[in-house]
Amino acid sequence: MKKPLEDFSLFFNKKIGKPLFRSIPLSQYSNFRIGGKADFFFEPKTIEELIRSVKAANDFKIPFYIIGGGYNILFHDRGFRGLIIKNHAAGIEQSSSTKIKVISGTLLWDIINFCIENGLSGLEFLAGIPGTVGGAVCGNAGAFGSEIGQCLLEACVLGKNNSRKQVKHDYFDFSYRFSRLKKSREVLLWAVFSIRSSIRETVEAAVRSHLEQRENKHPPYDTACAGSYFKNPTMPNGEKIPAAKLLEEAGAKNISVGGAAVYSGHSNFIINQGGATAEDVLRLAAELKDLVRKNFKVELEEEVIFLPEDLSVS
Repeated sequence: MKKPLEDFSLFFNKKIGKPLFRSIPLSQYSNFRIGGKADFFFEPKTIEELIRSVKAANDFKIPFYIIGGGYNILFHDRGFRGLIIKNHAAGIEQSSSTKIKVISGTLLWDIINFCIENGLSGLEFLAGIPGTVGGAVCGNAGAFGSEIGQCLLEACVLGKNNSRKQVKHDYFDFSYRFSRLKKSREVLLWAVFSIRSSIRETVEAAVRSHLEQRENKHPPYDTACAGSYFKNPTMPNGEKIPAAKLLEEAGAKNISVGGAAVYSGHSNFIINQGGATAEDVLRLAAELKDLVRKNFKVELEEEVIFLPEDLSVS
């Protein structure tokens, strides 16, 4: 017999020792500023709290989803029937002259600052990419010809059976904006990245250069959007081409649906002009895909994750 949903609060409190939040508007935790209410919401501050919250959801057989900074995700207008876990377990340590260990809830910007302060090079391309290392590894985030998967040496993940497993780089099956975590729904606990010693001023200059390039074409940081909406497709001849180029040539600029619109400065950004719903964004995205399909016979694939209201529990 299925347990009453209300019982989960008592069950969780007993297992974790901390209360759950109820009926939290996900628009508050989305850079899109879109989303209905989640039944339950929890913010673990340590790896152990993260593990116990996942285990509690699994044991109770309630759907859960882990978020980081709230970027690269579109929540459903009716919210989420289950537990949203916003990962705040964070920390960075330099384990050797060529390695740093990072806890999954750490903001990418904190990694950049750590590297600047300690004169460490190799991760400058992450400058300006929002979110946490957990989300970045899951989606193999990257920019300027580099991806975070290229720098990952080893990591610790939490499997469906609630067991921790230390794994090497190849375990993740990294490819363009993909890792196996997207399908397996294993939870990244921490990761070790390769770095090299450098001069603080050199690292700082590289970071500044990357930030300037992003600022010249991306929406301002306070814009309500989820980052690049579509992945850059590979053409029939094997060439990878910017989705923004195809969208612009197909006439995507100035298209809007409800409160959602294509950003005037970069066609691969869908922005919330105010009052946009998830339905507005999805309808606009479908229209953009249709435009590119008709003009170039290319099928765009979303980079932004749409989280449905209901997730099945296996």
